[in-house]
Amino acid sequence: VNKINYPIEKGISMKKKEVFYIVLAFLFTSILKAQSAVYFCKTTGAFGYAYGQRTVAEAETKAYNACEDFGGTNIIKLASTSKTGWGVIAVGYDDAGYRTIGVALGYDNMENAKSAAKKYCADAGGHDITYYDFWDDWDGN
Repeated sequence: VNKINYPIEKGISMKKKEVFYIVLAFLFTSILKAQSAVYFCKTTGAFGYAYGQRTVAEAETKAYNACEDFGGTNIIKLASTSKTGWGVIAVGYDDAGYRTIGVALGYDNMENAKSAAKKYCADAGGHDITYYDFWDDWDGN
């Protein structure tokens, strides 16, 4: 009886391990695709961002290039992270009419991310603040 049942039990055990490794690989891939970055040019008001990238360096490169493509000339990094979660970009204008932005990356929920981005935009002198974009990069979206 043990000789007959052993291969069946082993087969079931192997299937459980296969499922476990597939789930583990999926979770690991999702975590790997969480890197985000935002760059900004105060001179022109251009900004670029990227999220759901495989590495922070990839996110930073894509965000920098996007800022440059939109007219950025004096580009600075505002934020980058490898933490998964909600990201929000808030946009406003200062008293001189220049664009200001606030960024929140890797937050546990959208409301906290929106609140933080709006605060950072206001701290930079922004008025009439609106949300430009928001995302949850836990699943790479």
